[in-house]
Amino acid sequence: MNTLAKTETVDGRTGEITELPAGYSAGNQSLAVQLAIAELNQDVTTAKAFPRSVAKVMRNVTELVMLDDQTAKECVYAVPRDGKTIRGPSIRLAEIIASQWGNCHCASRIVHVDKIEKYVESEGIFHDLETGLKRTARTRKSIAKRDGGLYSQDMIMTAGNAAASIGMREAILKGVPKAVWRQAFDHAENVIRGDVTTLAERREDAMKALAGIGVTPDRVFAAIGVAGVEEIGVDELADLFAMYQGIKNKETDVDEVFPPVRKGGADQPSSLKGKLDQLAGDDAGDKKKATAEQKKPAEKKSDAGTPAASEKLGKQGASAVEQSPSSGKNPASQAQPDDGDPIAKATRMGRAAYRNGLSKKAVPVDFKAEGREAERDAWLAAYADEEDRDQPEPGAVEEDEGQ
Repeated sequence: MNTLAKTETVDGRTGEITELPAGYSAGNQSLAVQLAIAELNQDVTTAKAFPRSVAKVMRNVTELVMLDDQTAKECVYAVPRDGKTIRGPSIRLAEIIASQWGNCHCASRIVHVDKIEKYVESEGIFHDLETGLKRTARTRKSIAKRDGGLYSQDMIMTAGNAAASIGMREAILKGVPKAVWRQAFDHAENVIRGDVTTLAERREDAMKALAGIGVTPDRVFAAIGVAGVEEIGVDELADLFAMYQGIKNKETDVDEVFPPVRKGGADQPSSLKGKLDQLAGDDAGDKKKATAEQKKPAEKKSDAGTPAASEKLGKQGASAVEQSPSSGKNPASQAQPDDGDPIAKATRMGRAAYRNGLSKKAVPVDFKAEGREAERDAWLAAYADEEDRDQPEPGAVEEDEGQ
């Protein structure tokens, strides 16, 4: 059995392995492995011989990002998360950084497709040949439909490519110091932010571009938290352009960035002011609804139209009709208003409250206000009167027990 010696010769200046361990040249390695080692050694030797200039890299990256407006816009992506819009450097910017950083290897690959948990996982790799730094980044992308089903095979491949792109972006940005590309990224953000003088035209351009990929205005407004086009400002426009570029670069998809608005969502305000106004309105609406329910006359619980109910004669049937809050000597008065008399209105509401099963403490809030003590007393008196009617007549219990 052949054993490999643990000694090897390494060039201290370049880091190149100049002599392989004993035994490696004796056919213990495949040709592919030998070629890979030779290629890596050559790359490291070249990187050491021609080191990069960080100042030149920074200048070149910034110049490429600022080459034109379209390039700058493609260097920023945005995605909504928990009510906020997160912006960051896109895969396009990462490609520019890697190309100018030089002396490096970067790649990405799909490492796992899980059709049970419904996600695809990819790995991005960045290897700095000059410094020896190697970074990897793994990302996952969901392959589940909105109804819980699984993507088709073509859509799974598309999601895998998107995850691989994101993985390589993350690996590059982790491998190259942020100080190198921060200035270029800031320039790109300033380009997509624009200025107020071109705001109207940029709004129109943004809405047209989003309509071209199937995004309706209501989904746009909901994603950036505005009520209409007029509320789209400079910062919102920057978010929209970044979101659009993220979709075009396949770093995300339309439904993730601009989720469909649910039915009835048009009634839901997007701006903070609108949400606060709606919240205040909901509180007032609940009070009005409770008051309106108290005003409704109680429905007759007896069903005189059924044969079984017609057989129930006597005191119970008569009292059920007599105790109905809407009953009276003048049935036609049921549909008549209270003629503006607040006391009569409070009396009717008190009777209805008892018949609806409300507590005696459920006095309407309006009647507790200063100056409306008479209405409150009328409500309580009517409630107590209806309660007394349901009490058994004196001696009725003893008579039933003696029979």
